[in-house]
Parts: sequence; structure tokens; C-alpha cells
Amino acid sequence: MAKQIIKGDDLMLFDSTGKSIGYATSHTLTLSAEAQDVSSKDHGIWQGNEVNKINWEITSENLYTTEEFDSLFTAMIARQGIIVYFGTKTAAQDKSVADDDFNAWSLSPTANVADGATEAVGVYSATGSAAGTAGYKGKVFITNLQANANTGENATFSVTLTGSGKIEKLG
Repeated sequence: MAKQIIKGDDLMLFDSTGKSIGYATSHTLTLSAEAQDVSSKDHGIWQGNEVNKINWEITSENLYTTEEFDSLFTAMIARQGIIVYFGTKTAAQDKSVADDDFNAWSLSPTANVADGATEAVGVYSATGSAAGTAGYKGKVFITNLQANANTGENATFSVTLTGSGKIEKLG
């Protein structure tokens, strides 16, 4: 299979219902590893390391809408963990004007899930991946939410979603 370059417009952030986090202008997925020093006399002058823990977060920049900001605000204040997806959208249509039809920009199949020990999203295959999807899935907590309102410009907001547990590759 030939390698395919993905355009930034096609790689998006979705909530547990498969709905895109609205009016996003950019997303960043960051994975980091915490290295633990395991140096010994056998390493000589070179430090030895091994990966101890892996953490991840997603940041998103968005045009401000009251509905989107309030939804994230409510989840943050409630200290509610949410399931998110980071992947390509399924719709192959070109939109010239933003609207509220986020169903066109979704990962599918997905289903809303409760924040509990038996989280399940979508239709799973035997390997635990949501059938028909590609990308990444994990549970996050909102650790930063910032509204920006500069004079003469569109209002925006930024959100930082910090991973809790592992992030899984789907598809």
C-alpha cells in the first residue's frame, strides 16, 4: 500500500459520541516518555536509561461558540473524564461554509459512553478496536480551558486534554 499524506483539515478531534469538537483551527497530540536513570558502573561514562512511564495530551484551538465552550467548562468543573478520538474524518465532502452539521465530520461507528469502569465505545472487534475507525482513542481530563477575546477578531478558546491511562490505536 502506498503511503498517504494526511491533510491537517482531515485529522480531527472527536468526543465520545463521534462529534467533532466544533470549529477547531488546530489540534496537537503529544506523547512523552519519562526516562528513568539505570546507570551502572558497566555503562562507563554513558548514562543508561529505560522508559518508566508514558503520558499524553491533546491540545485544541477553536473558534469560540457558547455551546462548545460551555460543554467543556461543565465537564472540567465536574472533573469528569471524557473519551476522545483523534483521527481522520469519515466524510469525503468539501464544505465551503461552517455549519452545525458535525455528523458530516465524524468517526463512525461510535456511541456515547458513561465515564465508568466498563467504558465501551462503538462496535468492537475481537482486538478491542472500534470497527471501521482509524486513529487513536483514550480517556482524558480537561486540565486547561482558556477563552481569548481580542478586539476586532473572532473569539477563540484553547483546551488541553490530559490523558488518563493508555491511548489506543484503532483500526
